[in-house]
Amino acid sequence: MVCFSKCSSFIGLHILQLILIYNLSISAAVLTYDGCKSDSANSYTVGGWCFLFYHNSSWANNIPTADGAQTVCLPHGNLAVGVTYKMLDTFRTKFTSVSIHDAWLALVRNASAGSSASGLSWKTLLPSGEYAMFPPIMSNIPWRSGEPNNNGGTENYGLVTYNGGVIDVYKDIAGYGSSSLAVICQFAPQKWTYTQRGHGRFAVPAVLIAQMNVSIVSCLYQCHISVFCISLAFNPTTSDCQIYAVSPEDPRFSGNVIADNTYEWHIRDGMEY
Repeated sequence: MVCFSKCSSFIGLHILQLILIYNLSISAAVLTYDGCKSDSANSYTVGGWCFLFYHNSSWANNIPTADGAQTVCLPHGNLAVGVTYKMLDTFRTKFTSVSIHDAWLALVRNASAGSSASGLSWKTLLPSGEYAMFPPIMSNIPWRSGEPNNNGGTENYGLVTYNGGVIDVYKDIAGYGSSSLAVICQFAPQKWTYTQRGHGRFAVPAVLIAQMNVSIVSCLYQCHISVFCISLAFNPTTSDCQIYAVSPEDPRFSGNVIADNTYEWHIRDGMEY
């Protein structure tokens, strides 16, 4: 009997270990670019990026916190930034639900903003261990009515909520009650295409990610490795490279384009607006 009991306990423990290993391998497989692409029921692809609505069934309510959400998508992706209004609105309407009401985004308010509703930034932890940051274009975010409002002066993080839109919230949403949470992960392809279409550049500094003097190859590369870049303007005579967080083909921003034949537009293929 003693031997049977010990053997049964060992077998039971071994089965539990196999289940845990299996669950971990499933999570690891999902949280990659290929895993995201294969999970069409929970993902949205635009401009080559794959965005995944990810919820781990082992998470308790109110888990993860905003800080914890930053590491969920690593090491193959990052917590998502809003690349277009349509991308964010798609997650609001298609993926959030009554059962999983809220999903974290990489939206953070600078603590120095105090009680102000301003001071927000896209801030996402990259697989390299560095943070990528860029001020959000507020009109490019489907805010819920009355948001962002920084209620109480400590709503310094952002998520997209079911049938509501993007809101600012506390780091730990337990302050609002109990909720089942998801994160939105962003995965980039190793290669992508950026077609040269027309001429011009943007006149609005708010959409400019970076400007540098480099070759067209380097300019395209800088756009490709950015989690924000959708288009670029390149001057082949001066080698001036300007990479942007929006596209001249997006109706929301086409009115900000300057007609300038000295600059070539190169636009990320596969975008939707």
